Amino acid sequence: MNHRGRGPSEGGRSAVTTPDFQLRPATETDFGFVRVLYMASMKPLLVAIGAWDEAKAEASFSEYFKLNEVRIITLNGADIGWIQVSEANGEVHLDQLHLSQPFRDLGIGTTLIERTKEEARKQNRPVRLSFVRGNRAAALYERLGFRIVDTDQTKIHMQWDSG
Repeated sequence: MNHRGRGPSEGGRSAVTTPDFQLRPATETDFGFVRVLYMASMKPLLVAIGAWDEAKAEASFSEYFKLNEVRIITLNGADIGWIQVSEANGEVHLDQLHLSQPFRDLGIGTTLIERTKEEARKQNRPVRLSFVRGNRAAALYERLGFRIVDTDQTKIHMQWDSG
């Protein structure tokens, strides 16, 4: 199955065909992979805003990681990232989406977000997400129809409405 790729006008880049990735349920043995990718993604963002605290990050990660909500993103049998989606209070929450560096900017994140939105649309639920200030994914979220609903010292909170 080929996933929709980026159009030629986006960011002045040529069209990209999204790789044929799959999702699989996470297992306990994925904890280390998921943790390493999370820390590699989060540390530079939090350092940039003066909010990095390794002990706090480790504790937060252990609290956030819920096996039943995590899917491992694979490509040709290799683990390349992970996504975590939860539901609460009538909302779908895109809690985490992390890709290994070589697999960014290929349309995988866009495809996963669009799938999450489609599932939420079927249930007539909004999708909420939060990200650390300075995360370049902010432009992607805006392009995909998310709007800012709140901010705090370190994060921006966005929502996409299904209706």
